[in-house]
Amino acid sequence: MKMTKLAVVRFSALGDVLLLWPVMCRVAQEYPEMRITFFTRNTFEAHLPAHPSIQVVGLDIAGVYRNPMALNLFFYGWIRSHNPVAWVDAHAHLRSRIGTLIAGLLGARIGRLNKHREERRAFLRKRIGSLRPVQTLYAEAFEQAGLPVTWPNSEPLDERRPSRVMILAPFSAQKSKSMRLTLAESIAQRWIQQGGQVVLMASVAEALQWGGPEVIQPAIEEELGFWQTAAVALVTDSANQHLAALHGTPSVTLWMGTSPQAGFAPHQHSLHRDLMPSQLACFPCSIYGKPTCIRTDFACKNHSEEEIWQAIQEVAAVAPNSFF
Repeated sequence: MKMTKLAVVRFSALGDVLLLWPVMCRVAQEYPEMRITFFTRNTFEAHLPAHPSIQVVGLDIAGVYRNPMALNLFFYGWIRSHNPVAWVDAHAHLRSRIGTLIAGLLGARIGRLNKHREERRAFLRKRIGSLRPVQTLYAEAFEQAGLPVTWPNSEPLDERRPSRVMILAPFSAQKSKSMRLTLAESIAQRWIQQGGQVVLMASVAEALQWGGPEVIQPAIEEELGFWQTAAVALVTDSANQHLAALHGTPSVTLWMGTSPQAGFAPHQHSLHRDLMPSQLACFPCSIYGKPTCIRTDFACKNHSEEEIWQAIQEVAAVAPNSFF
């Protein structure tokens, strides 16, 4: 079988990269003759599982390749030496557009992510009720490059071994997507009182805000093992939501300023619940999250602790007779 090369580009954010990854894996499955090179940020490499047909090339966008000219010279050299048959721009950003132009001029079939910004504006103005999943838009970009795939795929759920570990990820880069810490701490306390362990997924700065019970704070190289074995994850609309989906971790997602109907909810391969605020005319207030609230009180964060606990009970893969 003659091997051919496909290049895919997506630099940010981590959640978007994690949404793209399962679609790329589907392309690799349906086109076994393809060898995929995926260009992304070097800081994201540790979060992506190994795949025999996908080579992840992490580029230092904040340092060595901060200058667009340096990045474009790199792309030109890579394209000339590797001759990809197709190039998928899954970012549609200035950093990726010039490389896409070069690839097209040198003969590669091109696919570009269409973000449908006009539809997103209509959604926020409550003129339409939902947006197409962004993973479907990624699949359309591959189809544009001559690589149509079956998406979403309908693979059976993997059986999860019972566990006593809960992953808790209450933080987000945007304030409108961050869980109230008092609520997160209370949920952690309830899980621990049942005999479980809590793993806090947080940056060093975020972890300093934690005032709840004692939790495990893993190093980045330890995170993968927890995602693969945890009984459940309580997450927000952040990269952690997509890590849970990627690893088949049963999960509960709290939506606050953003909505799963905006297209950024992952295609789930595990037991999962979405919890959203009710009776808020301003919900959702944005597609990606915001640092401010038009009401000033962030009422979208007022999720019921009992509703969250019930959702955790419904999806968690726990040891028999040990919990609930």
